Amino acid sequence: MMPDQDIERAEVAVASDSLDKPLSWLRFPARLEQQYLRDGAAGRVRYVALSGALSLLIFNGFLVADYLMAHDVLALAIQVRLGVFTPIALLLLSAVWFAPKWVIKNIPPLIFEALLALSGVFASACLAYILASSHSPTSQYYHIGQMVVVMYGNVVQRLRFGYAVATSAVVYTMHIGGVLMLDASNPRLVLPMVAMVGATVVFTLMANFAWERDHRRNYLLSLRRQHLTHDLNEVRARLQQLSRIDPLTGLYNRRHLEWYLQQVWRRALHGGEVVSIIMIDIDHFKKYNDLYGHTLGDQCLARVAKALADGLRRAGDLVARVGGEEFIVVLPQTDPAEAYQAAERVRQAVQALQIEHADSVTAAVVTCSLGVASCRVQPEQTDTQLIAQADAALYRAKQAGRNQVAS
Repeated sequence: MMPDQDIERAEVAVASDSLDKPLSWLRFPARLEQQYLRDGAAGRVRYVALSGALSLLIFNGFLVADYLMAHDVLALAIQVRLGVFTPIALLLLSAVWFAPKWVIKNIPPLIFEALLALSGVFASACLAYILASSHSPTSQYYHIGQMVVVMYGNVVQRLRFGYAVATSAVVYTMHIGGVLMLDASNPRLVLPMVAMVGATVVFTLMANFAWERDHRRNYLLSLRRQHLTHDLNEVRARLQQLSRIDPLTGLYNRRHLEWYLQQVWRRALHGGEVVSIIMIDIDHFKKYNDLYGHTLGDQCLARVAKALADGLRRAGDLVARVGGEEFIVVLPQTDPAEAYQAAERVRQAVQALQIEHADSVTAAVVTCSLGVASCRVQPEQTDTQLIAQADAALYRAKQAGRNQVAS
């Protein structure tokens, strides 16, 4: 099964190809479409809150046009605009103004879009009802006012293209019906008004389509930027990790050891804890390289390194390669007795590998010597001093015959 991010990358590629087609359906693959709607919900609600309030003011401002063009039904217009449409609109606007989080959580984006589309149809129906009730000679010219409703839905509210098409079709149908009901003595008004509103529908739908396509493209670009940032962060983290790893053995290198020991030392100083260090050196390793060659020497180092790592039992213990055949183990919160036991366990693990070493004067197989040092961290002490003590213990182990632990 593909990881979610790989699925998203594939869907982004498919969606980008689809948007590049001359006649795009303006819809992503199902999973990506839902994500697009969710991610844009907060911004959509904020935009509707502002544009909706302004549109309501303009809608009621057309009472002036009602007075001038259909003065005989001015009282009806006031009732329809202020008594019916406005209270419903204010109820919806109060939700997006004062409880946007509730709207986003409880109203799916497509339902929210449908409510916006219905508000445009409702506004168109209000105007159609007012005009159908008027007998004023000038009201016949007022039918082109439906252009404002079309522009409201397609350009101002920026309905999703599918909803914009449906809303425009309903509004245009109401407009044609209203014009066809005009007095037969004015037949020359029919075609110009139908053509003007029709042109408005076409042009605003073109603008709506272009806006949504660009909006979707920008969203895909933002996802691609996120993917690129994620990839760069992964590469950066990998490079940082590689800079702290010894490539031959897979153990940490001296750089990481110094950083880690500083962290351990600070914590131990704060809590008055004991820290232990084990210095490890593979016995007679130069002779091993001279006898068997560097290829087998590298293989020997890798096997010994694995034995060292396997011999550590706690998550906080760390082993690092600090030289050709030299290793250091850091044991936080470990007293001298526990550290000695860990060192002896590691020594036995290396010897148990049974790597032949015919030129060793210590044993017939590869062995190691270990020096252990421990201290309860105090302000006057440093980690360098503890390492020096472990190094001195390692020297004693070598002087005593190698293949042993000294402390």
